Amino acid sequence: MGDEMLFSENELKNIKNELSKLKDKVVLKLFTDFKTQKDGTKKRMCMACEGTHDLLKTLSELSDGKLDHEELSTEENKEETEHYNVNRIPAILFVDENGKEIIRYSANPSGSEFVPFLNSIQYFSGVRPYYTDQIQSHLKKIAKSNMKIFITPTCPYCPATVPVVTLFAIVSKGKITAEVIDVNLNPDIAKKYQIQGVPHTVVNEKEHIYGMFSPQDLLDKLTKGQRDFGGMYA
Repeated sequence: MGDEMLFSENELKNIKNELSKLKDKVVLKLFTDFKTQKDGTKKRMCMACEGTHDLLKTLSELSDGKLDHEELSTEENKEETEHYNVNRIPAILFVDENGKEIIRYSANPSGSEFVPFLNSIQYFSGVRPYYTDQIQSHLKKIAKSNMKIFITPTCPYCPATVPVVTLFAIVSKGKITAEVIDVNLNPDIAKKYQIQGVPHTVVNEKEHIYGMFSPQDLLDKLTKGQRDFGGMYA
């Protein structure tokens, strides 16, 4: 699939501009179900995997070497699949230099979820939004946490919420981990957590946040109300 099938010429120009803002090089891990054919090509049975692979390939090509991805197969790369406990595909993993998973996308970041996915890549590369310092200064008050945010590609409120969750994971260097879950691709997980609408965030498997929230709201939740208000709104 060519770039022109995924994005318009104007969109490609805008994406290239956004990718030029990356600070450090980012390499994402993409888990699919490919099987290597005799001629060396990769055949994927999972349709969402095919689309996700095409998306990451296009972004890598537009990034002038600042973004790359490593495709791993749940069929052929059993050791990595088990190490990262991947049982859903496609899965995009943001992994730090020590091999520690920080963010997982159990989703194909398309539709309205594409821009927040780009935001997450920018943050992971070292781009610092204005509230990064406030999150860092409160990390000692935050217990090790896991957040799952449930989304759909057509959700109008998810694009403002996903980058809040992923930024907390990135700034905390994995003390907080984040998983972005597309309910359309994972209806059984959505049913398990009784997801009725999106965005819906589950913190540490028990606390639920319904709808949108700001960085300040999430900081309140994670510090259990022990947030220092100095400078948070500056």
